Order: sequence, then C-alpha cells, then structure tokens
Amino acid sequence: MTSVEATGSTVEEAKSRALGMLGVGRNAHVEFEVLEENPPRVRATLIEEEQPYVVTPQVARKVADYIDHFVKRLPLHVQAALRHSHGRYVEVELVGRDASILVGKNGEVLDRLQFLLNNIVPRVIDPYVRVVLDSAGWRRRRTERLRNQVIAIANEVKLRGEEAVLPPMPPHERRIVHQALKDDPEVMTYSEGEEPNRYVVISPRG
Repeated sequence: MTSVEATGSTVEEAKSRALGMLGVGRNAHVEFEVLEENPPRVRATLIEEEQPYVVTPQVARKVADYIDHFVKRLPLHVQAALRHSHGRYVEVELVGRDASILVGKNGEVLDRLQFLLNNIVPRVIDPYVRVVLDSAGWRRRRTERLRNQVIAIANEVKLRGEEAVLPPMPPHERRIVHQALKDDPEVMTYSEGEEPNRYVVISPRG
C-alpha cells in the first residue's frame, strides 16, 4: 500500500491533491483519513488491487455443509442452504421454523453469528473465503432497503453538491454501498474511520 499526505483550503481539495500525488483518479480504491481539519490535512492510502479470488463450487458447498452441521448443534429447527457464491463470498441462508430467532433485534444475533463463522471457516476450509449469512430472508430485505436508501442519499448529494457521511456499518454493508454507487458518474464513495466505527462517505465527483 502507498500513502501520501496532502493539504488544501478544504478537506475535499486536500483529497483531490492527494489523488494527484498518488497519480490515480477518483475511481481508484483509496482510503482517506482526515488528520487535521484546520487547516485541512488528509492521508490517502492506495489499496493495491489483489488478484481476484473466486470460490469454486466445491468450496462453496463445503462452506454451506459446515454451517449446516454447525447450526444443527443448536436446540433449534434450522438448517443451512447455499444460495450463491461470487468472488470470495459464499452466501448461505438459514431456513426452517426457528430461523427468525437467529436474526435478533436489528440483525444483531445474525451479525454476531456471521462474525463467528468468518473467524472459523477460513481456518477450517479456505483462508480466502468470506461468509455472508442470512436467516429467514432478513439480510436480503435489509440489503434492498440499504441500496434504496443509499441511492436516495446519493441523489441528495448531487443536488446539494455536498458529501454525506453514513452511520458506521459492518464491512459487508459498506461493500453494498460501494457496489450500489460504483457506476454512478456523479458521485464517489470511500471508507473512513476505524473498526468497529468505520463508515462510508458519499461525495460528489469533482
């Protein structure tokens, strides 16, 4: 990774200068950290693009089978079903009479279970795999709502010409935001902050 620091009359100008110093455009995968606000000074880190990793159907099936055995140890009527795999991500949904119990308030139980599995599965099956876990369709509905909200916020950013800061999100939801707007020619997205309070900023393209 390559990092530079830049200043400007505004934070946005400092970010633009940093991109110029890195020799990349706004479509590049760059993470910004605001070091000072008066006068504005930022650090920009260029994330090197790795060779894309693609989960094989065999590995995806192993992941789903492992999760199925895992949840069947619980005193619940639930099982795991493989839904989809793309890149390094394997999407698995928990189904059955008690699947909604594993969602919890605002998806808190589901997020914790997904976090746990993402610490176990790479160790026992494949170090590059990441699990996206759903239960009773909750995350699918949440993803659709999040996409719609993000598009609405992006439209406001275009009208006002000012960036919008989204609330802290887990990595898989930040990825949804980036993917939803990656082809929009009028706005750009980038992540700032430290886990677990890392958040996405939607900014007009300069």
